[in-house]
Amino acid sequence: MSLKIITVAVLAILVAAPASAGPLSNAWHRQQVSIGKGLVNGSLTPGEAIRLEQQARSIRNQARFLKSNGLTVPERVYIASRLVAARGAIYYHKHN
Repeated sequence: MSLKIITVAVLAILVAAPASAGPLSNAWHRQQVSIGKGLVNGSLTPGEAIRLEQQARSIRNQARFLKSNGLTVPERVYIASRLVAARGAIYYHKHN
């Protein structure tokens, strides 16, 4: 039952995500799609998906905070590196 709820929640997020609003938004969207596919095909457990979602939310919140104060180049690089690390974590959990 909880897997169905999580799957529905992830799919709702995917539908609500903007189609294209720049490279960072595309990265968020690709990660959401990857997590959703992992849940659907069973390569991610619900617990792993929740943890990966929380990690993505943390990065997104930090990016919003930094953008509100004016995003500098080093901050943009830092956010991008966190996104790459999160993508690596998604890949690892889907394949192990």
